[in-house]
Amino acid sequence: MKAVFFLISFHLTFCFAALSQTNLTFQDLYQKNIPLFQDIISGGYYLDPPKEIEGHPYFISRNLETSSLTINGLRYQKVPLSYNIFTDELITFQPIHKQKILIRPDKINAFEIEITGKHTFVIVPENPGYLHHRKGIYEILDVGKVNLLQKHYKLTKPKRELSTYTSVFYEKSDYFLQKNKEIKRISKPKQAFDFLELDKKIIRKQLREKQLIFRENPAAYLSFLTQLYNKQDLLP
Repeated sequence: MKAVFFLISFHLTFCFAALSQTNLTFQDLYQKNIPLFQDIISGGYYLDPPKEIEGHPYFISRNLETSSLTINGLRYQKVPLSYNIFTDELITFQPIHKQKILIRPDKINAFEIEITGKHTFVIVPENPGYLHHRKGIYEILDVGKVNLLQKHYKLTKPKRELSTYTSVFYEKSDYFLQKNKEIKRISKPKQAFDFLELDKKIIRKQLREKQLIFRENPAAYLSFLTQLYNKQDLLP
């Protein structure tokens, strides 16, 4: 495969001042470190989306953002990443060939992107029956005995009005509660209460005080319930 995984070399670029005292050039460093990552090189070159689709397929921003990435248990800082939520693929940049490349999802543990706040993503190996599982990348909103996950994805729909574009990207998301190996999609409050075995009568007052309404802000609503479950001592 011609695809080259560039994590270490880009990280070294940000640390170049510290390395300038050595006799190694940037490309020497690249050639020295790349053999360590042969098992994750074969993600392939990334092709930009078709120009006839209006908008972009990425998570919040179309730009490569300075991020962190954990692969095979090793964490790397200052990695340029972009997350395509239409294809569910993680993208980085290979400067020697000046080419965007894909990172193999089976080697990713987690990654963080800072765009309007920090967003942490993890890989969920399986989610049987869920149509948009794809490569299994989910944002993790709460961590504990129960995890709260959000699946971001984009779809396309035809443009109705006369335009240079044939279709347009639009974004959706689904929410999941994960306990041990069980994962449950939550599309209405009752599903969350049943999964967490919480008594709605006891918690209703707190929900009203915090003005949490599921259909208006499902992330905040489910985060509140998840944190209550993970801190059972807070329940009356």
